[in-house]
Amino acid sequence: MGIKRIVFILIAVIIAGFGVYQFSAYSEKLTPSTDLAREAIGGVNLHDHINDSHLLKQLGSPLSQEDNELYDYYHWKDGLVTASVHSGPDEGMIKRIKITAIDNNRSDDPLHTALGIGLGDSKQSVIDLYGSKYYKSNEQTADIIGYIDHKQGVTLEFWCTPDATVGEIRLDDADMK
Repeated sequence: MGIKRIVFILIAVIIAGFGVYQFSAYSEKLTPSTDLAREAIGGVNLHDHINDSHLLKQLGSPLSQEDNELYDYYHWKDGLVTASVHSGPDEGMIKRIKITAIDNNRSDDPLHTALGIGLGDSKQSVIDLYGSKYYKSNEQTADIIGYIDHKQGVTLEFWCTPDATVGEIRLDDADMK
């Protein structure tokens, strides 16, 4: 009887572990929707075209460019990064907008989200402005809180540093790979 009980407990632990693993992979899908229809970063919107004259007038020329199989990543002034589709019918369409720190001086950073969150703001400020309907994740030592707009197919992630301040912001098309 003791062996059956041990086998049962082991099977239950394995099933529970698998369930937790699967649940965490789908936490975005299970998170209630947040309206992100007006979300932009630094005046750049998802699905803008990378060669749009308005965009180039606003941002100037990219500082650098790196390509991969699917996306062209452009690095702009003030730590702004965009990723646009490399080829195909959506070629040039922006699928990711990201703000990253370029130095330790964040106080004069002009880039922020539609609700005014920028690098160096507190995690609590994000929650106060965007609400408590977010998913959590961890990657590269960052504590990530993310909001998803299921209708628009958009995610907004705040990558927080160990001191609970925003170190990176990502606005992505939900099908971004």
